[in-house]
Amino acid sequence: MNSRIATLIIRYKDTDGTWRRAAAVRGANGRIRPGFVLIDGTEKAAREYQYQVRYYEDRKLRYEPAGKKAAAADALRDRIEKKATAKAVADDAGLKIEVEESRKTVQSTAAAYIKDAERRGAMEAAAQARNVSDEFLRVVRKVFVDELTRDDVFRFHEVLRKRRCSDRTVANKHQRLTSWLRFAGVDRAILPPVPKYEMKLPTTYDRDQISTLLANADAAKRIMILLGLKLGLRDQELQHAEFGDVHWADKTFRVQGKPKWNFRPKSWEQRDIPIPDDLLTELKAWKNGRSDRVLILGTATGRPNGKLLLALKTLARNSKLNCGHCAGCNGKNRECQEYTLHRFRRTYITTLLRNGIDLRTVQAYAGHKDIASTMRYLRPASAKEAQSKLNAIEW
Repeated sequence: MNSRIATLIIRYKDTDGTWRRAAAVRGANGRIRPGFVLIDGTEKAAREYQYQVRYYEDRKLRYEPAGKKAAAADALRDRIEKKATAKAVADDAGLKIEVEESRKTVQSTAAAYIKDAERRGAMEAAAQARNVSDEFLRVVRKVFVDELTRDDVFRFHEVLRKRRCSDRTVANKHQRLTSWLRFAGVDRAILPPVPKYEMKLPTTYDRDQISTLLANADAAKRIMILLGLKLGLRDQELQHAEFGDVHWADKTFRVQGKPKWNFRPKSWEQRDIPIPDDLLTELKAWKNGRSDRVLILGTATGRPNGKLLLALKTLARNSKLNCGHCAGCNGKNRECQEYTLHRFRRTYITTLLRNGIDLRTVQAYAGHKDIASTMRYLRPASAKEAQSKLNAIEW
């Protein structure tokens, strides 16, 4: 195969949902017909697609993302082919040429940024980056990084708000987006500041909500709730919790990395959390019937259970605890946004602080990197809790 030839192809979604590759179609005028692929000699229009340039570099097959605009994609193909031809001619003549660095594409820098996070072991950051980059690419359909403007970022904010994302969510996605764009070499001057949002008090579950959830939970969901409520475990920590993490004699639970599942604690630090006696008793009973299991909340096949949040939302709906007014409650599956696994963690931290455990100790149990994160949970007692004390005051 001629290593100097670069081919423009389309990666498209077939009718069966499978992503495939096929040659792009050129019209009689020599220009690419936008969105058309050549399949078994027949031209067909693709609905979901993106262009790629296929070429060889050092005898290795490469695919360079080229966006969705036909003209820009073909221009990229032409540059890659010319560069390959020039390099081959120079090699044949025994000459050395300086190759100008090609323009960075938005899609390739996103992939590189995600890969960088994965190599650092920042799997949560990689997942967030994948989500934000996909959203941004759907909104801002530009091929090259040097084409991005300040208005593109503002347009991304507008789309998020139209989707009824909260101000906090917009700010979080903005921070991940700008981190990626800085990694891609975008001039910081064109990046707007983080959108402002109202700092809300951490929401917690009240006793009635917890009692109702536990009353309607099966054995597995009960253990899930108690681990979140009485150990303050994060979502990923719940998924990867093992019976081996429980130190039965010391009555402690150790949060630690699980290389097998590519899991690391958020702060990269192990921590020991004391286990209340009643929870320890329930964990022993749960373990007795599962001597062959490693994960406390694993699936039937012994893998981390990624559907714990769905299980909680289903339990809340079946327990008639949905708030009835959020976007989740009004959605197809009626999955209330008020019920999250992380809310058990917030309830745990708040409860410890209200019961007189000092900040430094709570920080250690929670695995917070700085004490300011823990201090957010220093909130006044609720009106219901304070009512009797207020009534006893002689005004």
